[in-house]
Amino acid sequence: MIKISFDELRQNDFSRFSDAEGILSSGLELYRKAQLDNPYTDDTSTAYVLAVVDDLIVGRHMMLNTKLKVGDEIIDIKTGGGILISSKSRGMGIGSRMMDEAMELEESDLYYGALYTRAAYDIIRKKDTMLEIPHYVKFIHKGIKCILDLPVIIRSAILKRRFTVERLTTVPQWAGEMAMNDKHKYMEVHTTEWLQWTLDNMATGIPTDFNQFHAVYDKNHEPVGFFMTIVRTVTKNGETINLAYFAEWATSDTSRLDEVDLNILAIETVSSAVDRLWTIADNASTGKALQRHGYKRRGWLAMSIRDKKHQYRDIGDVSQWRLRYGCCNTMLVG
Repeated sequence: MIKISFDELRQNDFSRFSDAEGILSSGLELYRKAQLDNPYTDDTSTAYVLAVVDDLIVGRHMMLNTKLKVGDEIIDIKTGGGILISSKSRGMGIGSRMMDEAMELEESDLYYGALYTRAAYDIIRKKDTMLEIPHYVKFIHKGIKCILDLPVIIRSAILKRRFTVERLTTVPQWAGEMAMNDKHKYMEVHTTEWLQWTLDNMATGIPTDFNQFHAVYDKNHEPVGFFMTIVRTVTKNGETINLAYFAEWATSDTSRLDEVDLNILAIETVSSAVDRLWTIADNASTGKALQRHGYKRRGWLAMSIRDKKHQYRDIGDVSQWRLRYGCCNTMLVG
């Protein structure tokens, strides 16, 4: 296993390796820009873990720097994604070994990963603390089936009398401050600069994919909240599906405007081509409220955290976390 630093990534010279199978080059330019634009990037830390056999690259694991707020302390941590293994080298445990190497990086005591499939969950849970997060979907009904969305339509009408929603391309300073004004013990640090980075960068390579930021104001045009959605085009078994994800949100007062309200406001901001909106629940009561508005429970998503020094005994308690779909690298590659 070989580590590539952000400084090496900036130099963009990997000529000492053979990439005959296009493992590193696949999506590299998309990832490279986003990685280097990351406000938390440190040139000396690891940008990629490469699996190399006889000077031939057979696997790659993209790394990202991020920050975690633990109580009043902010610490640097690592997260990763964009894993690709040569078709000839699959089934040999290379992916698992790359992840182990990534998770044991000497410059970070914590490694953070999110939104695992069931298969990956079964591998990773043997070594990491896993957070299981309830997962919900709202099917976007069209035509006569809109009658099924009556609870959403009624709540949306009430909210629109109280608030206005504006799509912005520049994230206002208050948004990061609002996101950071959270009482949970553990949270990924989503400053205004981080929010702008996630709005401006994607690495899917699909022209129809995009990220959105929406600000919510009261009738005096005072900011009361915001939400971010990501729209992705997925093709499975020859069928193209347009999906939206409720990826990030914050509110100045949940008794006035809560997570469910923001989800409902988000539904009207996605295009008519979107088939469904995915979200996670902040807590059990939120999940029940989502279901009352036509959302369906669809199992759970998993995040992992490896605490190498075992410093945080309650780090596996989901209730201690500020959790969002956009945590880790999801805004970039999700």
